[in-house]
Amino acid sequence: MFAQLAHKGIRLTIDAEELVKKHEKHKWLFFELIKLEKPFLDITDIQRVLDENKEKLIEVQLIRPDFFDAVAKDYEPRIQVFENRDVSGKSRTKGEVENFVNYFRDRYQRIAKMLRRPNSATLDISDAKDHRGEKARVIALILEKSETKKGNLMLEIEDPTGTFKVIVSANKANEDLMKKARTILKDEVIAITGKVAEAFMMAEDFEWPDLPVVREKKTVDVDLAVVYLSDLHFGSRFFLDKKLDDFVEWIHGRGEAKELASKVKYIVVAGDIADGIGVYPNQERELIVKDIYEQYDMFDRFVEKIPDHIEIIVAPGNHDAVRRGEPQPLMGKELIEADVTTVGNPSVVGIEGLKHLIYHGTSMDSMIANVPGLSYNQPEKVMVELLKRRHLSPIYGGNLIIPENTDYLVIEDVPDIFHSGHVHKNGYTQYRGTLVINSGTFQDRTDFQIKQGHIPTPARVPVYELKYQRLKTLDFNQ
Repeated sequence: MFAQLAHKGIRLTIDAEELVKKHEKHKWLFFELIKLEKPFLDITDIQRVLDENKEKLIEVQLIRPDFFDAVAKDYEPRIQVFENRDVSGKSRTKGEVENFVNYFRDRYQRIAKMLRRPNSATLDISDAKDHRGEKARVIALILEKSETKKGNLMLEIEDPTGTFKVIVSANKANEDLMKKARTILKDEVIAITGKVAEAFMMAEDFEWPDLPVVREKKTVDVDLAVVYLSDLHFGSRFFLDKKLDDFVEWIHGRGEAKELASKVKYIVVAGDIADGIGVYPNQERELIVKDIYEQYDMFDRFVEKIPDHIEIIVAPGNHDAVRRGEPQPLMGKELIEADVTTVGNPSVVGIEGLKHLIYHGTSMDSMIANVPGLSYNQPEKVMVELLKRRHLSPIYGGNLIIPENTDYLVIEDVPDIFHSGHVHKNGYTQYRGTLVINSGTFQDRTDFQIKQGHIPTPARVPVYELKYQRLKTLDFNQ
């Protein structure tokens, strides 16, 4: 803080500096001192600022009951962050044509590798064109998708050797195939089987890379639990601070499910820690805290209330104060000073040997808008569709993506647990051995959600017991 004040041309007396040192972890104090617009501050200036902001200094002291002894404190944490990119936010792309070409080439090559089958011959598009009248299988990126005047579906596809057209005939015998084809998304990579004609391929089947049908289920020996949170939205007038306090009380052993609370060793937060500033038009009307650093200071104070033996892993979301484009970098100490593990969005994190894919979930909006049958009421189904496509944001431009030379949104490693948020709706399912969790929110229903008809499920917290593979949702609305 002192270096920042000096940079602003502000000097302190020795006694004023001593008083500030007692509160230097509070970001709001720095901004309040800046507001004084005085080049020289004495102890009277500091004391007046502190007196005017007494409520910000109030710390909730939670005393663990004598009868509550958390078993998780006896275990050392086992966290492994699998980062394959620079998460500092220093992008190496200039947004030039070459960057886009490299980005989509990388997407194609890595997903095409997943789609190659040892018992299915796959041709390049240029070779397939020479097999007129024959059946062929190609792996391609979808350039365009449209409907003809006759009601047929037409796809324009591309691979590194060229482009071609694919027709899905709209006849009664083809109803199942047409239903499947309508879920195809622009910019995704799929395998297409069909009969080759002179100017196009008549589609007979489509395949997505998907997760393996059968894989060995990982087990955990220690009887510990993981809490999943997202979309806290500190600073919003809709933020449910009392209900989050109830969660903190529970994790200290007060209330029901004390045995489960005693097992909690990890808390994973999948983005939107703060409500942010200027994220959407007229947002300031819905804020009670209009300083972004104060919003993160609220989160730091929340972390201080969590028992020391619990490890907290935090990823950003679209409301957080990092770049909006995905992949998002981790949040630095200038935002979160608390002792937590910060990771980028998306990230793969090992917890007790289980690979967690953590993704805030911004692409769910474009998925729901473009895939028939998906809705905000069942976010777990949207997440399954992302797993099937092995990509976290298949539609380029559906949400902002940075065209790095590597597509970091490809789901290369098969996750044991896939954790998202964003849509403020709890949802869970199992898909081919992967536990899918959308952890809801601690923000009440906003005016925007009311207009859109969204019905969130706030203050419902999923907790997963690793050893027994049991998922329980705690409802703090009661």
